Amino acid sequence: MQIKLGGLAAFCIGATLVVSCGGGGAGDGATIDNTDNTGVVGAKNANGGAAGNAGGGGGTATSPSAAGAPNTTASNDNNVPGDTNNPGASSAASGAPSVAGTTATTPAAATTPAAATTPAAAATPAAAGTTPAAATATTPAAAAAAPAAAPQTGASAGTIVPLYTYPTDPSWNAVIAAKTAHPRVEVIAAVNPNNGPGAAADPGYASGIARLKAAGIKVIGYVATGYAVNNPGAVKADIDRWRTFYPGQIGGIFFDEQSSRAGDVAYYRDLSQHAKAAGMPFTVGNPGTDTSEAFIGALDTMLIYESSGLPSATQMGGWHSKYAASNFGIIPHTSTFDANFVKNARQYVRYVYVQNDTLPNPWDSVPATFSDLLAALE
Repeated sequence: MQIKLGGLAAFCIGATLVVSCGGGGAGDGATIDNTDNTGVVGAKNANGGAAGNAGGGGGTATSPSAAGAPNTTASNDNNVPGDTNNPGASSAASGAPSVAGTTATTPAAATTPAAATTPAAAATPAAAGTTPAAATATTPAAAAAAPAAAPQTGASAGTIVPLYTYPTDPSWNAVIAAKTAHPRVEVIAAVNPNNGPGAAADPGYASGIARLKAAGIKVIGYVATGYAVNNPGAVKADIDRWRTFYPGQIGGIFFDEQSSRAGDVAYYRDLSQHAKAAGMPFTVGNPGTDTSEAFIGALDTMLIYESSGLPSATQMGGWHSKYAASNFGIIPHTSTFDANFVKNARQYVRYVYVQNDTLPNPWDSVPATFSDLLAALE
C-alpha cells in the first residue's frame, strides 16, 4: 500500500499526497464524502514503517524511510475514484447513507450466495442497497434454483490489517494481544518491509513474523502491481523473494494497486496462481474501490473500500451481494469505531478493518479500538 491498502506508499498487503480528508464515520442517515478516497493502502512511511511503495503512474513523492530501511522515492498515482490517472477506478456512491447504526434484519437462511433452499428464504428482500436476484422468481422452483443475493448473516468474519510498521513498533504487540484475547476471529496481517520484501531478509521481520504466526495470525506479503502496469516478471520475483526470505512463514500475497479494469483480470489471475504454486495460497487484491465483477475467482479476496469515513450499505452491497462475503473486505480510515457498523458490515464483506488514523499515512499505527473490533467480529 502506498502514501496515496492503494488499492494493502508515501497491505496497501500512492504517491501524490492527499492533504485533506473527511471526518469520522457517518451515523444514521448521514452522508459520506468520498472525494478523498485514497484508493491504495499506502505504506506511508512513518517512523518504524515501511519505505514508500513503488508504483506506476505520474507524480512523485519521497517518504521518510522506516526504521532500518533506506529512503525510497516512489512514483505513483493517487488512486482516487474517478481519477483518470487510475485506470478503471470508479467512484463509490457519494451521499449514500452509512450502514453504521442500521439494523439489518436479513434472514439467517441466506448464509451463502447459493444457500437459498426454500422459497421464503430466497424471496426475502436484501438489506438496504442490495437487490436480491431471487426476488424476481415467480415459482417456488425458480426461487430455489436462483442464486441468493441477500447479504449473509452469521457468516464467519475476520480482519485484514495493513501492518506497515516495523516489528519492534508497539502496534505488533497490540495485534498479537487482541488476537490472543479473541482467538476465534481470523486476523490477517499484511506486512511490508520495503514496498515488498526488500532486497534481503530482515532478521527483525523474521522474528516479528514468527511471533504473529505463533499467535495464530496469518501473515501475507506486500507486492505492488501498479494497476497492472508493473512487469509481471518483476512482481513474480517479489513473490519468490517472500518465500525465500521467510520460508514457511508467509501464508499469502497482498497485491496492492490492483487495477479495476476487466481487461486486466488475466494479469492478476496469473500472479495469483504463481503465488499459490509457490506455497502462499491466500491472495488479496487491493483496488481500494469498487472493481469489475470479472475479478471474482481471479483473487481470493478484494478490498473494495479504502477511504475516509465508513462505507454505506450501497457501497458494500449491490452486485457484490451475488457472491460469498469472503470475496470482499473493507479498510476505511479516518473513521470512528462503531460496533453496530461492524456487525452490519458482516452481511456484505468478510474482512472489516476500521482505522481512526488519518492521511497522509493512516497505516502507520493500529487503533486503540482494535481489540473492540475483534469483539464485534466474534
